[in-house]
Amino acid sequence: MKKVLFAFATLLTMAACNNKTATSVENKESSEIPFTVAKNYFYNHLGTPSVKITTEEDFNKCFHMATTMGEEGKPTAIDFGKQFVVDFLLPGSKWQMEINPLKVETKGDTLFYSYDIKVGQKQSYWSQYVSIIIIDKEFEKQEVVLVNDQDITYEQAIKRYLVNEIGKDYAQAEFCVPFYSKVDIDDSNPEDIKYWGEFWIHNYNQVGDTLKCVSGGNHPGLMHIRKTEMGFEVIAFDQVADGADNLPSAKKIFGDKYEAFHKMSSDDDWRKQMIIDQLGDFATEHNLTATMYQDYAWPAIYFKIPLE
Repeated sequence: MKKVLFAFATLLTMAACNNKTATSVENKESSEIPFTVAKNYFYNHLGTPSVKITTEEDFNKCFHMATTMGEEGKPTAIDFGKQFVVDFLLPGSKWQMEINPLKVETKGDTLFYSYDIKVGQKQSYWSQYVSIIIIDKEFEKQEVVLVNDQDITYEQAIKRYLVNEIGKDYAQAEFCVPFYSKVDIDDSNPEDIKYWGEFWIHNYNQVGDTLKCVSGGNHPGLMHIRKTEMGFEVIAFDQVADGADNLPSAKKIFGDKYEAFHKMSSDDDWRKQMIIDQLGDFATEHNLTATMYQDYAWPAIYFKIPLE
């Protein structure tokens, strides 16, 4: 289960950061608690919001009021003596996003926030979305876990496909890690978004502080992605062939993008850095203690500097 130390509710434009989510509430013995959606605030890009904001001073460093005419235009009142807020910043996107809060449940020392996201029309510009929820101060010390199982970016849909459809054909291990790198993209048709790239699956077992690769492979090609109301999904994958058909199939699939693909696939230093970066993200998302990875018969390489 992927945890995140923030939750959200109301949709505002601007700001971005990476998020980690859980896909279910593991312990069903929980009870719902009330929450309030904070309306008519906007992110000012001056500060970096913390997971939980418990003081008015810290809140004002990151958010400003967006007052408009009428009663509905007034910002939601927040009493930091009795309440705290939790904010969440979605990645930037050319697609309109609408966040729908469903419920907040408390169990032990954890709050589970269930929500869904609807993806609207493509825009001619990038938007970044932030949302805020107000909760009673009684629950201020509890960890907040997002509960969602949607793919709201192309890359999330690609990673899910690689794990579920490509990873199943390799010898299994503790961790199935997808890697990807974009060569080009054509998202003019939301029913068939074309994503040319290099894609890998590596399966690792953790031994001490090292992730040891037990299986995996490279799968360059063209992913076909469809936009749905609830996000994105891979609907087809044109893979470059092996053996004698490798070169002709690569040229056919990548077309005028072949030179860019060839340059990327031939750069060993670039590939090493890509693995370091994305494996570091995976380890952080899954709370892994490993700091190195090791391919078979090769020395281990640090992907994360260990703490002293």
